[in-house]
Amino acid sequence: MPRKAFVEDLQQAIRTFNHQRTSEVKFGVEDGSLTFNYALPTHGGLIVTVQALVTDVGEYPLSHMYMIYTTSENIPADVGEEIQGVGTLDGLRVGDMLSKVTKRLDKATAGSEHDPVNLDEDAMDCDGASTEASEPELQEDSDPESIGAWSPTTPVHPTHASGGVPSRTRSSSMILNANRRIRSDMLLAKEAGFRVGHLGLPVNDAEDFLITISIRVAKLGISEEAMQAWHLKLHQYFILLLRYNSGYQPLEDLLKASGGPHHSQHVLFRVGLSYRYNVSRDAAMEAFSQTKAKDENQYEYEPIQKQGSDRSSRLYPCFIGTPLQELMNKRLLSIITYRNALGFGWKGAEAWYTDHQGSNWSTDDGVDTKYYGPDTSNQAATLPRVVTNDHLERGTAQPSFPLVAMQFALRHLVRCTEFCLVCHAPVEDDFEALKPYVCSKPLCLYQYMSFGFGPSIEHDIISQPHVVDLLTSFCYASAAAARLKNLPNGLSLSVPAPSLLPLRAGSPVYSGYNSLTDAGNSSGGVTQPESSHAVQSTHTPKRYKAKFDQANMELIIPTGGPFFYTNQWIVLTFPSTTGECFHCRVIEALHPTVRLGPPINRSSLHINLGLQPENRHPLPYQSFAAKPTPPLPQALTPAATPPRQLPGESTRYPDVEIIVYDQNFDDLSLQDKQTTICTLLDTLPSVADMKEYLQSKLGKDMDLRKWQDRISPAAAGVLRWIIASNRSCIIEVDHIEGETLRASEERVTGMSQWMQFRFAQGAPDKEQRFIQSVRDTTATARHPTQYAWHGSPLHNWHSIVREGLHFQDTAHGRAYGHGVYHATNVQISLGYSSGSCVTHDGKSFGTWPHSQLKISQAVALNEIVNAPTQFVSTNPHLVVAQLDWIQTRYLFVRINASIKFGNEVQPSEACLQDPAFTPTGADGKKIVIPITAVSKSRRPVSKAVPKSDKRIKLGRGSQIDDAILLSDDTDIEDLQIFLSDHEEPEAVRTQAAPGLEKAAKTDFVPGTLDQDSLQLLKPPTYATSTGTKALQRELNTTLKTQDSRPAHELGWYINRELINNMYQWIIELHSFEPHLPLAKDLKAKGLTSVVMEVRFGKEYPMTPPFARIVRPRFLSFLSGGGGHVTAGGALCMELLTNSGWSAVSNMESVLLQVRLALSSTDPRPARLEQGPVKDYGVGEAIEAYVRACQAHGWQIPPDFRSSYTLQNGQEPLPFPSI
Repeated sequence: MPRKAFVEDLQQAIRTFNHQRTSEVKFGVEDGSLTFNYALPTHGGLIVTVQALVTDVGEYPLSHMYMIYTTSENIPADVGEEIQGVGTLDGLRVGDMLSKVTKRLDKATAGSEHDPVNLDEDAMDCDGASTEASEPELQEDSDPESIGAWSPTTPVHPTHASGGVPSRTRSSSMILNANRRIRSDMLLAKEAGFRVGHLGLPVNDAEDFLITISIRVAKLGISEEAMQAWHLKLHQYFILLLRYNSGYQPLEDLLKASGGPHHSQHVLFRVGLSYRYNVSRDAAMEAFSQTKAKDENQYEYEPIQKQGSDRSSRLYPCFIGTPLQELMNKRLLSIITYRNALGFGWKGAEAWYTDHQGSNWSTDDGVDTKYYGPDTSNQAATLPRVVTNDHLERGTAQPSFPLVAMQFALRHLVRCTEFCLVCHAPVEDDFEALKPYVCSKPLCLYQYMSFGFGPSIEHDIISQPHVVDLLTSFCYASAAAARLKNLPNGLSLSVPAPSLLPLRAGSPVYSGYNSLTDAGNSSGGVTQPESSHAVQSTHTPKRYKAKFDQANMELIIPTGGPFFYTNQWIVLTFPSTTGECFHCRVIEALHPTVRLGPPINRSSLHINLGLQPENRHPLPYQSFAAKPTPPLPQALTPAATPPRQLPGESTRYPDVEIIVYDQNFDDLSLQDKQTTICTLLDTLPSVADMKEYLQSKLGKDMDLRKWQDRISPAAAGVLRWIIASNRSCIIEVDHIEGETLRASEERVTGMSQWMQFRFAQGAPDKEQRFIQSVRDTTATARHPTQYAWHGSPLHNWHSIVREGLHFQDTAHGRAYGHGVYHATNVQISLGYSSGSCVTHDGKSFGTWPHSQLKISQAVALNEIVNAPTQFVSTNPHLVVAQLDWIQTRYLFVRINASIKFGNEVQPSEACLQDPAFTPTGADGKKIVIPITAVSKSRRPVSKAVPKSDKRIKLGRGSQIDDAILLSDDTDIEDLQIFLSDHEEPEAVRTQAAPGLEKAAKTDFVPGTLDQDSLQLLKPPTYATSTGTKALQRELNTTLKTQDSRPAHELGWYINRELINNMYQWIIELHSFEPHLPLAKDLKAKGLTSVVMEVRFGKEYPMTPPFARIVRPRFLSFLSGGGGHVTAGGALCMELLTNSGWSAVSNMESVLLQVRLALSSTDPRPARLEQGPVKDYGVGEAIEAYVRACQAHGWQIPPDFRSSYTLQNGQEPLPFPSI
């Protein structure tokens, strides 16, 4: 047997293979795989874990191939390339393969002189371990500048062994120049529209720090449908983290250090999402940690941050974070190198990398013109410039590497559906999708499913269990009807040979329409049919015989019988039963006895979740024998295990036949593949049980593959493929509790007995193209769009949700022309969605047995451009040929009759429909569609907006919470990268520059503020001598700064004569940039400053001061204003709350931050109210401050209530509840 030969060879290798640098040769997780560790001799003993996978164990040991790869991170580039270049090692036995691989590694590491990674406990490496990069020792005649830039004639491998950087001992002038370059690179990123932050100040020759480049998701031009499918939120930030391990290096130095087109470990990347433009250092370092990287996909949308930390400082995983990080860390510098050397754009450089990776090449024969073609994208016309800008295209002499990296990241984020998630090459453009996937290469699909590039099915099972049920049911119906065309090939699935399994319920016979293309409609499209014949294979499936000890769940293998191994899956059949199969995992193999896990068959609807004994419930397994027998134990525990019987008593045990999961799925015929998919799905538990299992793990090991006794690797692989290959966005509208369906306001009324889902398809820009079609065609019509039904048999929906609606295939002609067929009466569409899969005995066949929904029919509700005169046909069907004129909105399914439907909920606001084309629902009434069915940009905006509604209207009518968009202030530390004077000579920084000396550069005149117009307070009752002295020192320091800087540069002024007590400061903010609307409004009102009051509480500096605008009044957020000023005049800034305040902050930095906030134009600039100049009241400022804190979840200072009250014995200010 091939598998037996592989197992025996590997066991022998484990016992006998001897190599001084090789250890821990052992079985791998996948069938036919093994792993071993290799210690690099000159890299401090760094351990590299090498994986070897036999792609088809059935061909071992004659014609098999190996896939050799490593799962270790941060290994030397030459070692990684050597492993990748090993090849497939066709036909080698395990021991010979190990010798071949280790010899190549020995050769690759023999010539190294320096160790690029020296583990030490004084610094942190990119994986969170304590490290300090050792520096290479340069010979006396070595010149680090002589390395030169890489060119097409440079050898592929670096000329220097370590890839290290020269010693960083530099003169003060070199450090000053480096600081200027850092500042220039950061400013270029900021001017391009990005937020810039850092963790650890990168200037002054710092070695280890992080830079963050971020942008709010709302600015990326992503459609609402795509954001739902990608789990993004408008108010989140997309963040790129760059970690420098050897000090900041500009782009040209990084390219030199990498030795040409190779990955450099001097800078590493991570991407994620956050609710602030920057994250905490703990969150950033955890993102770079090796342990977290391995576990990240266990639950994809859990925050990467320790429990109890501030929500705003967390880093949340991005939906394509793993493949995007893989792309940037391994390829970005190489791609930039090709761009610089050959003059490519992004598209050409990426294509060149793909075509030439791992090989020597030259340009002697010229460069194919295909690499210089335009970078065309269907989405380009709808994307904002911040996404499409190309910094390298401008030919800047000193390009900003952080900016280039961010633009590259956005290219693959926003256009993710255009690229394969594994090889990153452009995917086939024969159909559009809303979710990213892989290209047609089998290896890409295998890596996508096996190495963590795919989505988290665990997250989908927990968050949207009915959608998982829906997708699984669609696949089951399609496979049962033999209608599946796209299949999970290339996943190395080991399955039981279907030819050996008994028929489950007779051969299926399909009745009804094969697809809506029977009447000219779309079935969603399929790929070219596979061959119906099996692929030639040397493996011959066999049945094996054994005795079965039911009490102990053990097989007794006869002499000369087959060899089994732990974790192998088998199928048991009994001569005394007909058609029943029981699937089990091998728990322990001590031949001739093989212990099995709990048996699973098609009737196993209830399962044991491995909870505590008191929570276990029995599994109603059917009897194995004709005579009644006791129920089988669910788990072998000491209390449940009966006394062991002697092998000599085997005559008492029934005979069983064993079918091993040893057939390669790819070798099956098309029909057998579909039968096998049904067989594997039969063994799955219900989605509800899978959800219960995952929730029982309480966030630990939330990996469905860990449920080894209940779900076979093959069944888990098929389920993962079903969920991951869905490229539509399907969201639950209804929720089932027990046996009752709970309706929501988002339901369409008139379909009371149908379960509903929100349904979106097409590319991310499909909605924008639909809107543009409406504008171009029916913009002036009273009813620009209409709604209609689209029906299709159940077996077609697996393809429809993956490929969308089209009419490429014709099965039985198109009586009314070419196009997608619709009807305004749902009964007509239901006629096309009828048809069932039945057995020869007339029983229903094709419903997934463990489905809670038990779906029998499905129909979609689409929105269409209302131009019937341009339809292909309008009677008896609406036939639309323009696909951009169609947008799916809802999916309706008829479900289990035992589920009770609650009362329908009328939507609070409905879409306005064309009376001539209003669809009729299954209830016989005109349907009512909630306003939420259409995108926010097309919803009508109410004329009257309640005062309590803290929302504002943006472009195209969309609404975004103002408190979220207008209150993200820049940290003081991050401003230092732009405004610090550290690199300037001491004499310049201390030179006196009285404000009046350059008064001509500003119209502000100090000392002209009318004191009588202000309410100056006496010292508060909580004032203490200690607090007063501390504030006195702070005031003196602030006034010294004021005296030493020109007024127009400083931008704020404190009049000493207006300081009656240390706890109240009156400050004027002035000299705003002339182009700002705020500066123009001030000039129009004859004002030269904004008057601000700052009050200090009794616990200052442990709590922040309270700052508010006194005059003039600003335009509120609701009325279109900005500048971080609330409706009551308080400043909406986290810095001035307990959540953002630091006791080490000084007032100079606070005033700088406040002035920057008033000058901010993101998302709108500050403006003044029309009319005469008026003051804000203290009471309304306090109320507005509390509202802002509550809206953001910011902590209000504990002394706020007691500190900020009116003085002189008056009653406290009205204080809102906290």
